[in-house]
Amino acid sequence: MADDWPKVWLIIVTYKRTETALHTIESLHKYLKYPNLHWHVADDGSGETDDGTDRWHVGVLTDAIAEFYPEVTWHEMDTPPGQYNFGGNVNKAIGTAQAEGCNLYMLNVDDFGLVRELDLRPMVDVLDHHPSVGLIRLSYWVPWLYSVTQVYDAPRLNGAPYIWHRILRWSVDGWLTDGYRVSMQPYVAHMRFHDAYGWVPEHCTPGTAETGLCGQYNYSPLGEDGPQILFPIGETPVEARYSHLA
Repeated sequence: MADDWPKVWLIIVTYKRTETALHTIESLHKYLKYPNLHWHVADDGSGETDDGTDRWHVGVLTDAIAEFYPEVTWHEMDTPPGQYNFGGNVNKAIGTAQAEGCNLYMLNVDDFGLVRELDLRPMVDVLDHHPSVGLIRLSYWVPWLYSVTQVYDAPRLNGAPYIWHRILRWSVDGWLTDGYRVSMQPYVAHMRFHDAYGWVPEHCTPGTAETGLCGQYNYSPLGEDGPQILFPIGETPVEARYSHLA
């Protein structure tokens, strides 16, 4: 039953790239499994589509979602053409979810789609029941990250134990402050992550926003006492739609 599981806001972060965004939405609808999702489109000021049809980008995406989820919500930033506010766009979506009483969200940028089934229930159960966990990455494992394997049980799934990679910020040589730990590739998170490490940096390029949030995590005085980042162990379900991101 949906009421047995906390609501998760599925945030589609987008700018132009209408055709690719529609592929992303189609793949999420096909492969993402969770009983209590709320779909939200977060647009960084696209305006018209980039396919020459002079349609409203947000309207095209929300119409596609409304075919299977009529309660879809959206916002559109007033970012001027040629400027960036990826962080502000993400923060507005997260803040809206929080204002609606939702503490869990999944972020999916419009050029990453699923290629196989992804059941969010184990991730949500761990985030909902383990305050030591703040964010679970769903995309590509980065080879140079230090990690340990750790078990977290999933109470709603009959207490089943799930094994995860837990990213480390330390090694035998001391603290590791250089790394690609926080990513804007698809992830699911609890608001406690932002309570601990802050919001995504605003009014900058997407790359700067991403590395800025990673820096806030890396250099946090909370250290290993703060909410942790996990990777599921197993085959990734995520595909980058652009070859330069693969």
